[in-house]
Amino acid sequence: MTNGLKVHSLAANQEESSHFVYVENGQAMTDSRSIADKFGKRHADILRSIKTIECSPEFTERNFALSEYMDKSGRKNPYYKVTRDGFVFLITGFTGREAARFKEDYIAAFNQMEIQLQALASAPASPLFISEEAFTQMKERVQEVEQQLDHVFKEVTLKTVEQKRLHAAIGHRVILLANSPSRRPGVYRQLYRAIYTEFEVSSYRDIRKEDLEKALHYVGAWRP
Repeated sequence: MTNGLKVHSLAANQEESSHFVYVENGQAMTDSRSIADKFGKRHADILRSIKTIECSPEFTERNFALSEYMDKSGRKNPYYKVTRDGFVFLITGFTGREAARFKEDYIAAFNQMEIQLQALASAPASPLFISEEAFTQMKERVQEVEQQLDHVFKEVTLKTVEQKRLHAAIGHRVILLANSPSRRPGVYRQLYRAIYTEFEVSSYRDIRKEDLEKALHYVGAWRP
């Protein structure tokens, strides 16, 4: 399989986890299906992002485990189990408002997981029992992830000055294409819809920093 990942099968009747973040073998995990659901994206797109992610084979092996699930028709389909580090690496490819909303869900899920782990700590016979030392390390790791995500969300999308630059380019293009002021609102709407479709965003402010020049070129060449 891709990147030499090991495949772990799921039983057909295994229940899907009701939580985005869950504990497996004492490790906090999520998976590609949950990520797709949270972002409102196609699972196939999330699989593609993971398969083409630019990181070392060692990092991929540690943080993305290829697995399988059965759909209602009994057909086996691939998905990935993703560690916290893998999630943080993958989230850098998502943008703006969706990423911010997802961060809130992610942190809330970790907080809920901590409550559950505290309850498990009083039941040593539980197969999910985690030592006090491991639990402390997990809480520290959650704080580290929060800090990493704060940095990601500040760096991945356009800054205010870059937003103004793109907005000005949009206005300039509309004026060139619509000599009559009465036509401009319609052209604005067409151009914004084209930008949202081309860059898969819900606002021009959510365009990634690395796509700014591409967006400026796109606006400069666009025609209704």
